[in-house]
Amino acid sequence: MIEKFYLGFILLFFILAFAIKNIKTYLSTGQSIRGKSIKLTTSILLSTLIYLLIALRLTILNPKWMFEINILGYEIIKMIGYLFVTVGFVMGIFALLAMKNSWRVGIRYEQKTELITSGIYRVSRNPYFLSYDILILGYILIFPSPILLMLYVTLVIVFHKMILQEEMYLETVQGDSYLDYKRKVNRYLTLK
Repeated sequence: MIEKFYLGFILLFFILAFAIKNIKTYLSTGQSIRGKSIKLTTSILLSTLIYLLIALRLTILNPKWMFEINILGYEIIKMIGYLFVTVGFVMGIFALLAMKNSWRVGIRYEQKTELITSGIYRVSRNPYFLSYDILILGYILIFPSPILLMLYVTLVIVFHKMILQEEMYLETVQGDSYLDYKRKVNRYLTLK
């Protein structure tokens, strides 16, 4: 019961932190922060479906409805899942906080924001995407479902394509400062 409460709290807090960041940034800038693209819409739909399935699994869904697989050594895998959920959650919060008013959901081509390279952005150029990937992978390790796995892999691919598009955009608007940052910090994780 404590595990389900913890997992539910993390999921709810992660969703609320994202929503609050969007509202706070909009109120601070007075401008829409949401870009428009098929990739962004797809990522939002996939994320919502993943969130919904995890929330239902935590509350009312029986494992058989998610086609969960019984894995050998499951307790160890489950503990790794809890670690991933926690790490993904903490990383996501740090990423949201570090972005300040530069936070955008998708690309807003008409807006130029400050390039954030400090804090967690010294370790990853895309810590929020990475945090989401780690968080959801953690839930999949706890609830090993081929349905969640298929949605997750699709979402990771969509995220990667969004990141590549964002990198091209940042190169054009931030120029040499972004190229220098790109040379120093990896797309997903920099270990020094």
